Formats: sequence, C-alpha cells, structure tokens
Amino acid sequence: MKIFLDLPFIASIAILSVIFIVIFIVTEKLVIRKLQQDILLENHTVSGFIYNAVCVVYAVLIAFVVFVIWTDLENTNAKIEGEANNLLNLYYDSNAYPDSIKKEIQSTIRDYTKEVTQDEWVSLAEGKSDPEAQRLFIKLNRIFLSIKSSEVANTEVLSQSLDNMKEIREYRRHRILSSKQNMPDILWLVLIISAVIIIAFTFLFSVKVAWQNNVMTAFLVFVNVLVLYLIYVLDNPFKGYDAIKPDAFQPLIDIITRVAKKTP
Repeated sequence: MKIFLDLPFIASIAILSVIFIVIFIVTEKLVIRKLQQDILLENHTVSGFIYNAVCVVYAVLIAFVVFVIWTDLENTNAKIEGEANNLLNLYYDSNAYPDSIKKEIQSTIRDYTKEVTQDEWVSLAEGKSDPEAQRLFIKLNRIFLSIKSSEVANTEVLSQSLDNMKEIREYRRHRILSSKQNMPDILWLVLIISAVIIIAFTFLFSVKVAWQNNVMTAFLVFVNVLVLYLIYVLDNPFKGYDAIKPDAFQPLIDIITRVAKKTP
C-alpha cells in the first residue's frame, strides 16, 4: 500500500477502486449463481433490516476513527508550527545578546532549520530522526544553558529564550513520535473486515436487472475504498504525496535568508 502514497490522492483512489470493484463484481457473480433468487426475494425485508443495523455500526466506527486521526493530525501540525515559531523567536531575540553569542545562536538555528527541513523531513517518513539535526539541537540547547545572566543586559530575554527552548524540546519530541505512531493493526483488521461484510452483504439482495446491481456494488466499493484510503493517508502524515510539508519553517527561512544577504 505504501507505493500508493507516492501518487496523487485521486490517482490512488482510481487505481484501488478499479481493482476492488472488479474483484467484488466477479465474486458477486460467482456467489449469485449458487443462490436461489426466489428465496433471496422472500428474505429482503429481514436482510434489509440487518444490513441497516450493520451499516450504522460501521458508520459509527468510521466516524470515530476519522475524528481521532484528524485530531491527531491537527495536533501534529500545531506542534510543528509551535517549533518553528519558537525558533523564530529565538532568532529575533538573539539580537539582545553580545555579538559572539548572537552569531553562534543564529548560525546554529540556521543549520538546524536547514537540516530539519531537508534531511530530517525525509527521515520522518521512515519514523526516524536525523542524527545531525539532533546534534545541532543539543548544541543550541547548550548555548542557552551556558549563557550567564551577567552577560545579558535584559535578563527577561534570557528567561524567555529558555522557555522557548523548553517548548521546542517538547514540540520536536512530539513531531518525531508522531512519525513513528500508526493506527493499531487490530483496528485496521476490524475496519477491513467490516467493509468486506458491508459489500458482501449486497450479494444477498436479488435485483432483476444485473447491470443495476453492478453499478450499486461499484458505488459501494468506491465509497469504502475512498474512506479507508483517506484514513490510511491521515495515519501516515509524513509519507507520500500528501505528506505534511515543512512550510511552517518558511517564515524563519525567509528571515535567515534576508539576514544573510545583509551580512557582508
């Protein structure tokens, strides 16, 4: 399935839908041949009632899963923005420190941001952090911990910088953990089995015109593929074509670039 993540969402849905529509329609034809249509017609009322009950349970399960995953995704985006904003604050506040410390802070933030947005973002797709980004983060943390209050004219700036570093540690840890966490396999198993049951249940309904039944089955398969693949994409936020991009760091990169052009 991971190969589909590298394709645009629409392309992946189209390919998967065609594959599963063909599978279910062929299976349906094989199953219907062995069933007595007159008996199916007699049981339509009971079958319809049970089918509706199964659909309600499935809908509640899907709604719950989508809500939880979407909430996690929004939380991850917020943490990434928080990391970028705190780095930007540190970059701005570095002007309050002596030139030697200021240059060291700004150069470390520049290198860290470059490493995160390039190499580490690629590593996140595999659920890993980048060793060089980790090294630069530790270096930045040590810089602020080594600054003495006597070296700073405004001690409130140092206090705020230490708070920013504390938040960056939290946001960075959350970002890395988010790249490693996925929906439990047991939940995927429940979703897939439920979808198969929902579609296979239609085999128990008798329709006089075969092509109409095929169209309805195709639509049902398409909707299930659409929803399940959406969950799969949201469950892999750092992988593929629709992965989270490091856009939150762009304002910081723009500031760093602007400062670099002014520096002789």
